[in-house]
Amino acid sequence: MRALTITALAGTLIFIALASALGTPQLNALDDAIGNALYGGPEALILMSKIFVWLGGAFGSLLLATLIAGYMWKKTGKRVDAIGLPLAIFSGWVLNALLKFTILRPRPSLEFLYSAHGPSFPSGHAMSSWIMSFVLAIIATRYFPKRRNLWFSLALCAAILGGYARLVLGVHHFSDIIASYSVASIVVLAYSYATSRSTHRINT
Repeated sequence: MRALTITALAGTLIFIALASALGTPQLNALDDAIGNALYGGPEALILMSKIFVWLGGAFGSLLLATLIAGYMWKKTGKRVDAIGLPLAIFSGWVLNALLKFTILRPRPSLEFLYSAHGPSFPSGHAMSSWIMSFVLAIIATRYFPKRRNLWFSLALCAAILGGYARLVLGVHHFSDIIASYSVASIVVLAYSYATSRSTHRINT
């Protein structure tokens, strides 16, 4: 919990810093440099990125979370973990929409390699990738605590790939992705705190 708290606090500060820097020449230059460097690539990379994007979209992520939740509930009977996963994903999408339509940052000027609509900052797909990955890591750690480092390492890799896919397809700025991870870390902390308290109440 301590590591998640520190990550969420750092994420809050990073998000505020990025939101404050939107439109500045320095951030624009950084976004353009990284965005152009990671844009496009081999057909296999673009196809893989599109798959990641579908899984990380609102429909795909909620469907995947619901299927995983149903499996967990059937196998373990732990309804707190099962219900918490899709609820965390849904909460992330609601929070993302509120931020997007408050900040209203335009998307990159690159030719999109995948359809994208609405404002750019932060990325909903990257947020859902981070939330899904780290919530699953938290759940896995509760059942297999000795492999905690493995679960969180895998979660970080999956979350990074989710954000990278958006840059490959040219639909987000680099700072959109970092901001998404920052906000998502707060949702993950909230999930961990809420489910820990709920589990404790059930057990006592």
